[in-house]
Amino acid sequence: MSWKPFFLLTLATVSQAVTPDGFEPASQTNLLISYLAAAADNGNVLDKAATQTAPTIGTQSKLEGTSFAVMMVDLDIPTANPPETRTLLHWMQIGLTQSESPETVNTTASTTTAFMFQVPESQKAFAEYIGPIPPARVPLSHRYTQILVDTSAATDDNLAALEGAAANRLGFDTLSVLNEAGLVDKVMAGNFFRVENPGPVEGSASNSSTGASGTPTGSITVPTETPVQSPIQPASAVALKSRGLLVAFFVLLGAAIAAL
Repeated sequence: MSWKPFFLLTLATVSQAVTPDGFEPASQTNLLISYLAAAADNGNVLDKAATQTAPTIGTQSKLEGTSFAVMMVDLDIPTANPPETRTLLHWMQIGLTQSESPETVNTTASTTTAFMFQVPESQKAFAEYIGPIPPARVPLSHRYTQILVDTSAATDDNLAALEGAAANRLGFDTLSVLNEAGLVDKVMAGNFFRVENPGPVEGSASNSSTGASGTPTGSITVPTETPVQSPIQPASAVALKSRGLLVAFFVLLGAAIAAL
């Protein structure tokens, strides 16, 4: 069955959507982020269940580059000293190319056109997509920020710097990573949304992101495989690995809290 991305955007927010206040490198150019029945819109709240597979992305104007990367970072990973937070890389996909012709997409007002991004089936993700799962810890509301980076002129060393940084998801510093990769001035667009845990906040002595009592221990565990990851991917392809990714995410987040 065919479908069209559904962007929950008004004509006004299309031009105003930006990365969150204080996030660097910032962007005031809107990156369209669609999860089929929901979409990022300048910090709007999305349902957790709607965001568990990689989104479709696009821009309203055709970009000049020939190759792009997308990153998604959670800015609100809880620590043992709330309200202090850390960051976590949820997704880094390189090798994106943009369609030559615009596609019609739905908005809350009517319709608009956008140039969508695709990725070759052979192109693996540097960091496979992990869906948002905010725990019952402060803060309950997490900001998930996406940026699009032009990698058209990136060298092998530039890409190697990105790949190396993606191996360490916890404490991911987007600005430092892009500086190291020589791509800090190549951010083309951005957006963000929120996913919230309904609470209540559980005490740190009896809560862990794995759902078990006590304080989680052990080293940080992240997905070690990098299977094909496309922004345009049927849910059936993701379902085969979703349970393993959820376990890995819970262990990662639990270890992050325990280490602080």
